[in-house]
Amino acid sequence: MAVEAYEYTAITAPKTIRLIHISPGIETDPVRFSLETSPLESAPEFEAISYCWGTDQDQHQVVCNGKPLLMHKSLFGGLSYFRFPDKTRVLWADAVCINQADPVEKSSQVLLMPHIYSQATRVLVWLGAATDPVFGSVPSHTNQTILQGLQMLPSFDPENAAEMAAKTQAISYDALRLRAEGKPNLLDHDWAPLVALLRRPWFRRKWVVQEVALAKEARLYVGGGVEIEWLDIARLAFGMESLGLDKPWRLKLENPRLDSDDEKLDPGKGSTVEFRPVYITFHLISSMYMVQIYRHHATLVDGVMTTKFFDCTDPRDHVFSLLGLGAGGPTIRPDYEASVSEVFRRFSISMMIEGNSLKLLSLAPDRALFQSPEVQRLEDLPTWVPDLRLMRADVMASFTVRPQGFFAGGNGKPVLSVSGDERLLHCQGLLLDSPRRFATPLVEMLLEDIPEFRNSWETTGDPSPERRERRFIRWLRSAYQTAFGHDRACDLESEAVDSFSRTMSCGTDFLRNRLSPEQIATIWNFIQWKLGPDANKDEATERDSTIKLNYATTTRDSLLLLTLGAKFCVTESGRFGQVPLNSKLGDRICVLTGGEVPFVVRPTGSGTYTLLGECYIDGIMDGEALQEASARGMPLETIILE
Repeated sequence: MAVEAYEYTAITAPKTIRLIHISPGIETDPVRFSLETSPLESAPEFEAISYCWGTDQDQHQVVCNGKPLLMHKSLFGGLSYFRFPDKTRVLWADAVCINQADPVEKSSQVLLMPHIYSQATRVLVWLGAATDPVFGSVPSHTNQTILQGLQMLPSFDPENAAEMAAKTQAISYDALRLRAEGKPNLLDHDWAPLVALLRRPWFRRKWVVQEVALAKEARLYVGGGVEIEWLDIARLAFGMESLGLDKPWRLKLENPRLDSDDEKLDPGKGSTVEFRPVYITFHLISSMYMVQIYRHHATLVDGVMTTKFFDCTDPRDHVFSLLGLGAGGPTIRPDYEASVSEVFRRFSISMMIEGNSLKLLSLAPDRALFQSPEVQRLEDLPTWVPDLRLMRADVMASFTVRPQGFFAGGNGKPVLSVSGDERLLHCQGLLLDSPRRFATPLVEMLLEDIPEFRNSWETTGDPSPERRERRFIRWLRSAYQTAFGHDRACDLESEAVDSFSRTMSCGTDFLRNRLSPEQIATIWNFIQWKLGPDANKDEATERDSTIKLNYATTTRDSLLLLTLGAKFCVTESGRFGQVPLNSKLGDRICVLTGGEVPFVVRPTGSGTYTLLGECYIDGIMDGEALQEASARGMPLETIILE
């Protein structure tokens, strides 16, 4: 006779959770535990597990309250590893402690998760078994290499652009000097354990952002005894990304290939390891660290903007997984009975209308660099509602925790309303200009041979350096010729030169600060050098090497930070700009009252417009258009987006 499987009893009391009381055992023993309810306020001390779910295809059976229960392989491994050998341990894990088959309970429990992770004595991050031989037989080696790498990084102020640029430029010189002296240095450091660690899919899961950001203490575990403090990994990743050391051409952090074919990147197989450019994972960890640092001041929109590269199985969790991170602002309740489109639309209306902010509009309609056949934009979304599944390119709108970068729509508040059917967004603003001619965007050049490019990008992190450089120069030349034709640099007016330089980096440096006059001059010198006759020579003088070192990281990052998802244009009024990739002749450039940046819209022919996205138009980023309209007595318009 078959044993009856465990069935959940509904939680009826408010602010009540289930806790796992796991029986003692070693890793090879069957997993047994009792699942007990407790009011959160009076719950016994417990630890929360953070892990990557995996798929339903690979499940293991455990014993819960004396009855069989199936769970994912990842959590099964974590429970087996974390139980004590001689006493009961109290744990919380979402897949077991929440009845995932009940959407009503799931919605109410998700609302409690920020309190659960902040109340836990610590968060145990389970990264999976030690399948990679690079971890070796001595677990402490992994810990030591990470701590040694952290100690090699210089201290820096991430808000000081000049200091960051200087240290970024000097760090390679310092490493070469230490190497010559036979001392430990960043170039020769053993990064293999760190790279192996970063291949784990946990680092890309969106839910983990909240789980570690709210933790009193968080530690990362790999089976076999590897145990690392989260803050050590976070500070190392943040430092390496901030100083430009995360790129594979700086420290050769190539993603090692796996020996086993069945462990290659395949989300459908629930693999515990992934191919992914290592520098992307550095960016993800840095994003988590910044969320953790600023969580008491950041808004929910900040959280969405910061975590755009993270993945979640349920698209609604692009909103729900971050609800514990917004400081103040509109309150959103998770609702797993609502459709994905409903969740995205409600979120947008709440942030824009109740939150009285247009920041979220910078994410609309999406921020995909190219459309994947597997994931198309949701058809029933208005263009002013961002599809949060398609967030890849950075936006110009600034984070709330930092000083606002631009004021294209002035210093006032937005004037907004939504139609009764929630399809139309009524905005107050001005229609100003239109694109007249375009340069070829960089992303189009990169995707000229899509299969080859995508295979290279996904497995090794980049096309060949030579090809990347050639296309980068072609992109600069296309923008230069679109702006100036074939005029020589010596014939150009300084005002036009400065405007072009600002536009090529959307007016900001690699730290998202407004450009100084010195930085504007540096960008122009860099462009002239790249477009000059000596740009592609293999031999390099000492001066050339110095220029490359000084310019290649900070200046190139300034140019690529915001322009990869845009294309250079010259407008009908002669201004330089960076506009959405799908912009075309006949589109309109507008500013909206209270908006940080301008936007490009397309007339529908019926008095409304579709939104194409945010843009940079040099000369109107600080409210000049509204000031001029006011001086002329021009009334503002109602611009209706659909």
